[in-house]
Amino acid sequence: MKRPLACFCIFFILMVWLGLRMAGPPDDPYDEYEGETISLYGTVEKKEIKSDSEAVYLKNVSITDSSGFSGETTQIIQFDKGIICYLPKESSPLMGASVIVTGRITGFRTATNPGQFDLKKYYLCNGYGASMKQCSWAQTDGKINLLKEQLWKIRCRLGDSLSSVLEENDAGVLRAMILGDKSELAEDIKSLYGMNGIAHILAISGLHISMIGAGLYRSLRRLTVPVIVSALISGSLMIAYAQMTGAGTSTIRAVTMFVIMVTADMCRRSYDLPTALAVSALMTVTGNPYELMLSGFWMSYLAVTGVAVFGKAVSNGEDKSLDGGHERKNKIIQKVRDAFVSGICVTAFTMPVTALSYYEIPVYSVLINLIVIPLMIIVLLFGVISMLIGLVCVPVGMITAIPCHFILVLYAYICNISSELPLSHYICGAPKNWQIAICYVLFVIIILFGKKIKAGFKFAIIVASVVILLIKIPHDFRLTVLDVGQGDCICLDSPGFVCMIDGGSSSEKDIFTYRISPFLKHEGISRIDMWFVTHPDGDHISGLVEMLMTDDMGGIAISSIVLPDAKGAAEDCAEIIALADKQGIPVVFFSAGDEAYVGMSQNDMHILCLHPVAGYDTDDINSYSQVLEISCGEFEGIFTGDATAESEKKILEQIKNTDLGSKMKNPADGIDVLKAGHHGSSTSSTDEWLKFVRPKKVIISCGKNNPYGHPHREVLDRLEWMGCDILRTDEMGAVVIGEDNDSL
Repeated sequence: MKRPLACFCIFFILMVWLGLRMAGPPDDPYDEYEGETISLYGTVEKKEIKSDSEAVYLKNVSITDSSGFSGETTQIIQFDKGIICYLPKESSPLMGASVIVTGRITGFRTATNPGQFDLKKYYLCNGYGASMKQCSWAQTDGKINLLKEQLWKIRCRLGDSLSSVLEENDAGVLRAMILGDKSELAEDIKSLYGMNGIAHILAISGLHISMIGAGLYRSLRRLTVPVIVSALISGSLMIAYAQMTGAGTSTIRAVTMFVIMVTADMCRRSYDLPTALAVSALMTVTGNPYELMLSGFWMSYLAVTGVAVFGKAVSNGEDKSLDGGHERKNKIIQKVRDAFVSGICVTAFTMPVTALSYYEIPVYSVLINLIVIPLMIIVLLFGVISMLIGLVCVPVGMITAIPCHFILVLYAYICNISSELPLSHYICGAPKNWQIAICYVLFVIIILFGKKIKAGFKFAIIVASVVILLIKIPHDFRLTVLDVGQGDCICLDSPGFVCMIDGGSSSEKDIFTYRISPFLKHEGISRIDMWFVTHPDGDHISGLVEMLMTDDMGGIAISSIVLPDAKGAAEDCAEIIALADKQGIPVVFFSAGDEAYVGMSQNDMHILCLHPVAGYDTDDINSYSQVLEISCGEFEGIFTGDATAESEKKILEQIKNTDLGSKMKNPADGIDVLKAGHHGSSTSSTDEWLKFVRPKKVIISCGKNNPYGHPHREVLDRLEWMGCDILRTDEMGAVVIGEDNDSL
């Protein structure tokens, strides 16, 4: 067997991964203390600079009594997870110090919508279960970790040096690249790099270790320094560098592989990169098995595997000869070709994790990285030089930093141009497990039998695997009421047609960025055919406004926005109309009796407006909320926005006195789903209305512990009396109802 050690490491890691898949993420030991003000005892593990505070990470945490500030502490309960305390800048405890902190326990937010980032799972897997903000602290003894504290001070000093020799945005990027400090990194730059597939340059990785560690080691060897001394000096420096920069997964991987490399040289043994990679992964998993549940681990190790193993198998046996007598020119062409093939291999090999984590693929990332990666060496080199010079002479440091500025400007220019190109991003949605499995099975075939497979056929296999991975699997009708806190956001997705109803919240900020957009991309939705705005209250439109104010609208298109045709609605919705006009989106008005048949199958979606009547005049914005009956196949639902008792009464009158009732699907049989009006307020959902619609399920969209007391007890009593199945977003997160095989 070739590489038995690597095979053992891979087998062990896969067994641990399977075990974790069955066991699930770790439990949160702080759940029962959520919202309580308590005192905790812990040891300072690390610190990070934030925009307005310092984050202090405590490990070995236990509950103490309040006497700890004046006397000895009494440990009561030992927690297996640490806690993050946010303290004022320049007033945090020293590294390794034992401290008592007092503050309010705040749990991390868990994902309550499909596609939403699970912050709680992320921190639990990294060993931290909760946070404390605006807390007080006191040190219990004089013990500190002098090495960690000195490295922390060096990091802060070097960061200040970069800020003094570079412009603000450039300094933020270089601080992230060189020091792993993202506190000054502008969100728009971070987003721009991420959207174009070059966010990897913001992480400490093998390139840094190669330039600093390997460069130092080779320099010492050229100076005839003994191999053992060279290895110890360079290895120790890299371990200290990893500790100083936060010891991220990519940093640990790179440093571990570097230490294995110099150790092999010291022992006069050959260095095998795949084996070193596998051993590094095993050491990481042994230190924290839950790393296997985080995408960062897989992205880091699969990227290197894509170059060192998969890329080698793809290139193996390829005819690399070039015709012509221009040797220098041919070598340049060869290097460009090799870089392009390597880029394709890395992109393909990490694509399943990219699709599973971000639900979209930057199409031009391979071409962009052909320019970005070679220039990274120059950025890092001049960045380090400028940082060191800035410690003693800022003006000279500013001059040596000029190349960094122009290259970063070039990066931004390339990314902006790429974003404006057609198909710059492909929203693929979350791939199924079987798609990922087939993709990697095909990749493993290339790795195992690369020598026997012709080059053209290898690339055909890669293309086939990517197509299998990215193809969108069609599904039947699906209704999702997102958890947006105190607000409304509803998606109805059927084959060939997608419509949204509202999208706002009064309790959560940036809900398009963190909830609506991730959900749509998770579902593989890149176009909204009709976006209905029931009325222009902030808790129904804030996310839509946020989307319309974004230049590219997050890569998601809207075909039309539908507003209620009530008196004064155009003036009330002036902001939406203006933003829609700027984005080139048509705005239409719906009134009672207006309807649309849309879709691509015999079970087309039927949308019927029940309220308001054209020109409806009222002083209450809630009263002119659009009320829509939407049916698709066997499904029938009514969506009411913030419609009031007055609105419900008006609808019943219209059904009785006009032909509106005849346009409805089958009201006599009752409906499948009713979205309760006004978040379950007592101003809606009257007895007469509920007796008419007779819903089987009632969905209430409201925020947890909201200040309005929604849903009101009397509404819940009415629904329970009628035997309705009540589904609440504040209790269960997003509500998803699907139609499968003609049954709801």
